[in-house]
Amino acid sequence: MTELIEKWAEVGPDAAPEDADPVVLECARLLTAEPGGEQAVLLTFGLVNMAPYVLGRRGAPVERAVVDALAAAAEALDARLPRTGRCGHPAHPYTGTLEEWDTDADALLDAPDVQVPLAAWDEAAACPHNAAGWARTAADVILPGSVDGIPEIVPEDHLSTVRSLGSVLNDYPNGDPFWDLDLHARPPGTLSRAALAGYVVVAHANCWYAGSGRIRQRSLLDDMIEGLESVLPLLPDGACVHGDGEHPALGSGSEQEAAEGIHLQSPGGRAVLREEHEDGYGASLEAWTCTTFLRALAVEARGHLREAVDFLFGTRETAHLDAVYLRPDGRLDIAPLSERHVPFENERASEEAALWAARRYEGLGPDGPAPDRTVLLLLMGTAADSLELSYGIAREILGILRTAALPGGACAHADGHAPGRERTADRVARIAHLYALETRLAPEDADPGQGFGSERLACPAHLAEVVAKGIAEIEKRFEAELEAEEKRLAE
Repeated sequence: MTELIEKWAEVGPDAAPEDADPVVLECARLLTAEPGGEQAVLLTFGLVNMAPYVLGRRGAPVERAVVDALAAAAEALDARLPRTGRCGHPAHPYTGTLEEWDTDADALLDAPDVQVPLAAWDEAAACPHNAAGWARTAADVILPGSVDGIPEIVPEDHLSTVRSLGSVLNDYPNGDPFWDLDLHARPPGTLSRAALAGYVVVAHANCWYAGSGRIRQRSLLDDMIEGLESVLPLLPDGACVHGDGEHPALGSGSEQEAAEGIHLQSPGGRAVLREEHEDGYGASLEAWTCTTFLRALAVEARGHLREAVDFLFGTRETAHLDAVYLRPDGRLDIAPLSERHVPFENERASEEAALWAARRYEGLGPDGPAPDRTVLLLLMGTAADSLELSYGIAREILGILRTAALPGGACAHADGHAPGRERTADRVARIAHLYALETRLAPEDADPGQGFGSERLACPAHLAEVVAKGIAEIEKRFEAELEAEEKRLAE
């Protein structure tokens, strides 16, 4: 055994198949021949220790040979227990590993190391029942659903993740949702079949919220796209053996989908999914890990995230809005334009109206009609501090505000330019009234300014305040994105 154990030590995740496969297959052959024999515990843990290598041999003969040997050993080692089914140990280390499970590849490293002499092992670790537990666990990691008897022990960290993702995907995050989603943006370094499935399923569940505009950091979407692209080579494009209705339905919403994706990432979680399937609802583990099914999810999620990046951080076409916000004579149709600057009515329409107003201001130039330029500048300031702008739109408005040509003149309004805590709806009503006054569309005595005449909005000092505040609001809100873009441009 000493010579064999020394060879096992050389079989790591990066070992060459031509060197490692014969070593693993020999260990599997010996264990299959005597799965309950005198050396069965050592042979079992030899395969468990080499399992991280086997994870990279997906579909190769060595994968099936190892799983079959471990399954046979699990049954035979349990049969060595007394008729009572008890060995005398109150607990076994493998259950503690299941409770603290992180990722499939990392958790396998918690198994007893066969390079350490058996005499130095803890008694419970060397127990045949512990070896049987590890045999089932490793077989499930290599080929999900291949063995029975995995305890339904879902790690508390995974349950906590299910709860936190659920709150985010229901749009009631407990903190900054960026961090909850960022944890799952990229796949773990070494992927088992089920870890790959879990990553893709969670990414698909998260992509709709990530692309909704609730999270403004582009880095999250870029990382999710890159992560999905990195696993596509592991998901060949082709037909599968599953018939209609055998793949997971995913019809219960993103929260449930994310929970199922997290369950796929631990043996105990997979046992829960398997139990559900055996009870008549839910898909089999074989269907959950089907590469055809997973590829479709990954491609759909990547496509949605790419569209979201373009929409949230790219440029948008606004020329079609000329027909909405301009009168036939080419002047502003102030009523619909100002009304669109009230938040929470229609966020997409509001931010596109704000972008149209900014581009219209820039397009008019310094020689354009003063009333139009004044109200467009005021609407830009309103958009900057009142609307939920996507970064691409905010960035363009910021650039226009920074180069705005402001009128000169002294301020004669010692008591201010607006009432305290003015609602956005009231402010845009005053802006609309100002334009109506300036273009002779409203009588002077019909001012909604609550004692502050709309003409005060056009005060040069007030316009300078509006521009400064708008710039400060956007720079503060998108500080990280602006810094990241500056670094990209510098590179």
